[in-house]
Parts: sequence; structure tokens; C-alpha cells
Amino acid sequence: MRILQYKDWRLLISDNLSDDEARSYFDVVKNNKFSLIESLKDHHRSVVKRIAIDDCDLVLKIPAEKNKRKWIRLLTWFRLGEAFKNMKGMVKLWSKGIKTTLPIIAAEKRSSGMVVDSWLIYKYLDGTTCLDHPEHYGAVVKKLSEMHTKNILHGDPQIRNFIHQKGEIFVIDSNPKSVGWAFDRAYEWAYLRKSAPGIEDHFGELNDWWLYKIAFWYDIYERRFVKNRRKFKNGIRSLFSSSK
Repeated sequence: MRILQYKDWRLLISDNLSDDEARSYFDVVKNNKFSLIESLKDHHRSVVKRIAIDDCDLVLKIPAEKNKRKWIRLLTWFRLGEAFKNMKGMVKLWSKGIKTTLPIIAAEKRSSGMVVDSWLIYKYLDGTTCLDHPEHYGAVVKKLSEMHTKNILHGDPQIRNFIHQKGEIFVIDSNPKSVGWAFDRAYEWAYLRKSAPGIEDHFGELNDWWLYKIAFWYDIYERRFVKNRRKFKNGIRSLFSSSK
């Protein structure tokens, strides 16, 4: 990857893209000259579109919330913006042998040292989400275990963030970080289990069986905590309603 300055923007470019191609991609996106195939997500947090540029099937992701929130902007004084972080995360996964989406280009605009606008383009992955597909659960467990063995945390290991394509599991929407405490791994197993009830049937294949135990008790604790917190909020609302 390399960085190219262009029109008050910084572009983070994949190695197989020339500077001229990068500028062309930027101009197409900036001027909305692409063909829209479908809108994949559109809300206050992010806008994700499947688009076509020169017959290439791509995804345009705009981290809308993180582009606008002032406190997140302040943090970008000393750390990467969301688009650059996403792209570098994809490159990191590929370097570790973990298949994910193929990044093309990320762009960010800074003002007073802060990221105020950004977006990212990567190749569209034509696969099937593993959500509600128990036949792929065993492969997902192996994939997350492989990531942990390679000292990588997924960052958001919900079952929907694992894609099945031609017999292989791809990882998406990951924020890869190095494994710190053992609890980091346990938390990811708990999070995965919460998003895919029944997947724990495949946890017996894990070498660190005790992580499953932590994940199990963490899941029970979290469910009780959320339930009690909801009761507390409902009680407060009822109290204020009755006093009116």
C-alpha cells in the first residue's frame, strides 16, 4: 500500500493499482459517476453501496457516523481514520493467510489535522452469509480458531460477518487486533455464540476448551445484566409516568 495526495485528499492505494487508476477511481466516486447495483445499507452509522466502475463489481463504504461525530474526529488527530483503518485491516488479514474482501482504495480528507470525510472501495464478495446456515458453523469455528492461533482477534465475530464462498470461509467487517489477554478470545467465542445459538456444539473441537466455559458463563452473565438493566429502565419510566 502507498499514500497519494490528490485534490486535498489522501488516498491509500492497493499495490496493484497505478496512481492514474487511483485518481480515476477517486474522480468517479467523488462525482457520483458510478453505476449503482444495489444499496446494501443506508442509515446514520454507515452507507454501503454495491456499485460498478468499468465493469468491476465493487462495494463503496462510507462511515457516515464516524465522519461526523466530533469526538471521533478529535481521535483522528493521533490515529487512523475509519476508512484507512478498514483497508489496512483487510491487508493485515490477507498477509496472515485469512481470506477477506479485496481492498482497492481508501480516501480521507482532513481539516485541522482531523478526518472530516472518508470512504473506502473494495471488491464485492459474491458469497452467502453464514447467518442461519448451521451447516457452515463448524467451518466458522475453525476459521475463528485459526485467527486466534495466528494472534488475531476478529473484532466483531458475529455469525453474519463470516461468508461462505465455494467451500471456503471469508471474514468480513473485521477490525483485526493482536490477542492480548486470554479473555479477549473468550469474549469473541461468547459473542459468536450469542449471534448463532447452537454453534457451541462445535466448540468441542477447540484446543482451549476452557475458553468455551468462560464464554458460556459470560453469555449467561450478559443476558442477566441486560435483562435486569431493562427492568430497571422500565421501572424508572413507570415511576415518572405515574407521577405525572
